[in-house]
Amino acid sequence: MSFQEALKKSAEILKQGGVILYPTDTVWGIGCDAKNEAAVEKVFALKKRADTKSMLCLVANVAMLERHIAQVPEAAYDIIDLSEKPTTIIFDQPIGVAKNLIGPDNSLGIRVAKDKFCSYLSQNIKGPLVSTSANLAGQPTPKNFQ
Repeated sequence: MSFQEALKKSAEILKQGGVILYPTDTVWGIGCDAKNEAAVEKVFALKKRADTKSMLCLVANVAMLERHIAQVPEAAYDIIDLSEKPTTIIFDQPIGVAKNLIGPDNSLGIRVAKDKFCSYLSQNIKGPLVSTSANLAGQPTPKNFQ
């Protein structure tokens, strides 16, 4: 399957409320549309993860980040610009995402994707992606799949 085919198929699945296994900018991940509460619940169930443990989101760019955080602190822009590796930042007051993604302290971890596939996928669905490692809660993260 080509890059474009994988991107198109993944976006279709996400738009229909499905869950995907995909390569993120760090490890293999399980993901869904971060705006879809039922899809987020599916990810929690697949991982056998307590819904009290939060998951992070990937966004395509800073503009998308700004649409989903009430007020992005100035320091966050510097961290995003200067980080050479994928860096997740915990933000207060997320907006426009599923309620079951938001922590009890009204926070959410978000990373601006540096990976082309993740960035394009987020752009394609016009919103953030849930990103959590592709393992059961408490188990090692797989390095590859066969």
